[in-house]
Amino acid sequence: MTNRKRLHFGVLFTTIDNAGSLQIWKGIVEYAEMNNIHLTAYFGTYQSTDDDVAMHLETCFGTIRNSKFLDGVIILTGFLTKHVGIDDFHEYLSNIPKNIPIVSVAFPMPGVPSILVDGESGIFGAVDHLIREHNNKKIAFVKGPDGHPEAEERLKGYKRALESNGITINESLILPGNFSRESGRDAVIELLDTRKQSVDAIAACDDEGAIGVLTELKRRDIIVPSDIAVTGFNDDRAAAIFMPSISTARQDFFDIGHTSAKALNAKINGEKVEDITYVKPLFVPRQSCGCFEIDLSKTESKSKETPIKGDTLISYTLRNITTLFGNDIPKDIVQKWISNLAGETMAKSFDMDKFLHLFDEILINYSHFSQEFTCWYEALSLLTSAVEFHTEEVGDLHAVLSTLFYATTLVYDIRIKEEKNNEFLMRDARVHLKRATSAIVIQFDIVALAEELSKTLPAISLKSILVGLYNKPVKSNSPKESRVIDTLIGFDGKRKFNMSHNSWNQILFSDYSTIDRFDFDRERRSLFFIPLFFKDEELGVMLLPYQPHLPIETYESLRISISTAVKGAELLTTIQTLSITDELSGLLNRRGFFQFAYSRLSHLQRDTERMPFLMFMDMDGLKYINDTYGHNEGDKAISAFSEILKDTLREEDIIGRIGGDEFVVLSSVKSVKDGNQLVERIRDKLKLYNSKNLHPYSVQGSIGSIILEFATKICFEEAMLSADSLLYDEKMTKKKSGLSRQ
Repeated sequence: MTNRKRLHFGVLFTTIDNAGSLQIWKGIVEYAEMNNIHLTAYFGTYQSTDDDVAMHLETCFGTIRNSKFLDGVIILTGFLTKHVGIDDFHEYLSNIPKNIPIVSVAFPMPGVPSILVDGESGIFGAVDHLIREHNNKKIAFVKGPDGHPEAEERLKGYKRALESNGITINESLILPGNFSRESGRDAVIELLDTRKQSVDAIAACDDEGAIGVLTELKRRDIIVPSDIAVTGFNDDRAAAIFMPSISTARQDFFDIGHTSAKALNAKINGEKVEDITYVKPLFVPRQSCGCFEIDLSKTESKSKETPIKGDTLISYTLRNITTLFGNDIPKDIVQKWISNLAGETMAKSFDMDKFLHLFDEILINYSHFSQEFTCWYEALSLLTSAVEFHTEEVGDLHAVLSTLFYATTLVYDIRIKEEKNNEFLMRDARVHLKRATSAIVIQFDIVALAEELSKTLPAISLKSILVGLYNKPVKSNSPKESRVIDTLIGFDGKRKFNMSHNSWNQILFSDYSTIDRFDFDRERRSLFFIPLFFKDEELGVMLLPYQPHLPIETYESLRISISTAVKGAELLTTIQTLSITDELSGLLNRRGFFQFAYSRLSHLQRDTERMPFLMFMDMDGLKYINDTYGHNEGDKAISAFSEILKDTLREEDIIGRIGGDEFVVLSSVKSVKDGNQLVERIRDKLKLYNSKNLHPYSVQGSIGSIILEFATKICFEEAMLSADSLLYDEKMTKKKSGLSRQ
């Protein structure tokens, strides 16, 4: 276990846009908040506009592998293996160091604590409900993929439910499937048309399959549930809003996430963790099996406790209800609420309006502590039980029970209002997001992009971002190619980042504490690690804070807009480079040289220790080389001369080819002696090159040099003329002595 103040968990996802993944993440976040743990979520796929899934697991696994400050990793293995296959996933997994604890979610991994949904009991509950509550006897089952662990468990649940109710298993009613709507539709066609089977219910292995079943039944004018009842599994987002709404076994994804974080924390702390921990689903009856969406008349208390000797209505109520609210609300406040409600039920002259007004006031006060109101259904159910157990303390039993039933509609009403309010907030957030992404996507300059991010993102409640850009894009068909970060932009609160460094790499994003001025441990953080893509190119990575109140599509929208801006900046830089660069030599052309030279002169005006030093050069004998050996060899001579200059001079020196055989250099020196030494160094490099006899000719040049008295544009232009004159004198001297061919 680390000695740092906070632990840091990594979480490896495919995408957060999936409803189940999002709820798992929220469960992990809650546990991390309760236990002061840092989180970083790594996204392992990229959803393209045509719904193809592009993998970038190399980036995520590489970052995790190099991490020095991750204490453990939660992997949503079931989601990842669906995309990459089990064998490839195990190859990726082998890259994670053995000393990093792992917890697997939704897929059993040998030697690794795995958090699984109890699929067998989930399907058992659905099929058992069809038999016991609706008297269905001939129930078909749409399977998942053969060999898939979750699918096999759910098939076991189907068979066990039939056997426990004395129904013989008929293999003709078990149909192939693959967790898709198409397979649900095909199963109905196979069942009714090919196998010619008649059934009164169909249980699907998942909700997507159930939707396919319902769609095909509707096409055939088969009425659900009166002709055939249907159930699913998962309680996906579409299950509740489909018509008819789908009865399904709900996976408690939130609890799965919470349990996985708890298991990882226990493992890090050396505690024993079970190889497999099952989270039990809850069957949710809806219209597709013949149940009411919300059947308040059948609300049952979870508490089976009967009154104890000496109990009163108030003592029973306080003992059973107070624990429902956990530790989020002060116990004395909860007890006051419950005592007042129980007291009103005991009034000799019970007043329905007064009770409902009191309850409404309590719900408003409760909203200051929590927005989760479902616990009040249970509280009212328990209060109803208390009244039924202590009828002698109640003045008007019928009126009280009717009022308690009506009170549930107040809970329902406030939940609807809360949902509407959240919808309005989300709508406003999406408007701000649209404005932000529109402003970001047009920033085709990295400096301007950095400034826009620091101005725009706080407006949508994001108080930090770090964007690391690679020195060159990585093609998706080259997954093993190295990813080297050479530019970092972003902000963290009031601290801004806009830095370049040629030695940074992905390790920098494996340990954020290495980033200068990024005070990672200042507060507990939940972060999203998201690679940046433009079509088939990976451009870099970004790190964003998770904000639960933002629409989850915020992060994908920002990924797209920032990636587009970065690619635009790259293309613009390429165009600008081509416009100021000489294609043959790779040096600056005339326009580029003067543009950079004037900028450097402005800088040198503030440097009291160094003086501008100008060298004007002309290749000797280039016409002779072209006439004798051809222009191809002449081009080689120009390239060789250019490479010698680049190899001899410093990176900060400005080198230009401003004519066919004319070159110019703006450097800086401390003295005339330094300038003369620089000229001699170029001449020595030319001699050394020619001594290798790489060509049937010599690569030579004449040099005129001068120190500028003042770092001004006028002085520079005058110095150009003087250096050109000195160069001319040297060429004439060489010509007279026979050392130079024209």
